[in-house]
Amino acid sequence: MNFMPILVLVFFFQLFSCGENPKQDRFLPETLPSEEVVKLSLSSDSNLAKLREVANIKGQTLTEWKESERSFVTDQEISKYWSVEKKILPREISDTDSIDRLRESIRIRIVWSRLFHKSGLKWKEKSYEIGKKEILAKLNLKSSPKFGSSSAKWVVIEWSDYLCNFCRETFPHTKNILSKYKSQIFYIHKDFPLDGDSEEGLLPLALGRCLWEKDPERFTFHMQGLYANAKKIYKGEDLYVSEWGSYPDCQPQNLKSIYFEKVRIDMKEAAALGVNSVPSFWVNGRWVVGALNAETWERVLKDTMSH
Repeated sequence: MNFMPILVLVFFFQLFSCGENPKQDRFLPETLPSEEVVKLSLSSDSNLAKLREVANIKGQTLTEWKESERSFVTDQEISKYWSVEKKILPREISDTDSIDRLRESIRIRIVWSRLFHKSGLKWKEKSYEIGKKEILAKLNLKSSPKFGSSSAKWVVIEWSDYLCNFCRETFPHTKNILSKYKSQIFYIHKDFPLDGDSEEGLLPLALGRCLWEKDPERFTFHMQGLYANAKKIYKGEDLYVSEWGSYPDCQPQNLKSIYFEKVRIDMKEAAALGVNSVPSFWVNGRWVVGALNAETWERVLKDTMSH
């Protein structure tokens, strides 16, 4: 039996089939965007709308499209970037789990690079730089939670909300960094509520301002309690935190309007600076957007040491 006609038909069917060939358009940029740039770009509603539109044309959801592209990324492609990125990592990052997480970060950034490339989108970056003197002059620091001296090696300004999941994930690592580099960091916490239109949305942050006023020495401890109880505070559920019992003014039902006003002032400052998502950080002139873990915090500090 002559199989040649059948083989020819199979070849042409595969050649002209509508399914996407995994080897087609395996886009690899010269350099990958950072995690912060990816998160900032995905915070744009217009970018997400375009990505979903392209995914829909392909007959997929954005999540399905992303997972499909993820399956095509090879170890060889990851190694192309890993050989460069590993050179700037802190020496202590050498355990297998940390390396696996960092290589997975490269895989995800390759995927988003391909999705943005196929959608004709450009990465969203902060359009301007702002120096230390300029940014500190634009902020009301009188009543903001802060630690350290403005002459420290690093100035770290954080915009966050106790209701934000990414902020909650980042906080333990931020707390450890503040402890590790205690005298070398000037840290400022600024409020940026996810729900800035309601009193309930402002409530956890307003409560935080009260606790800072009453007990600044233990504020990082109180921040931990605020992250743990923020949803209860927001929903108006019964709440008892023994450490807050000494401050009757700092109870959700007793909060004065002045604390809400301080949160609103921070919101206006953030808008003027172009902050539009949380957590956002300004570290020695560099904008960092999105959740940070121990490894990425160390990398940010290293990259900004001489700024």
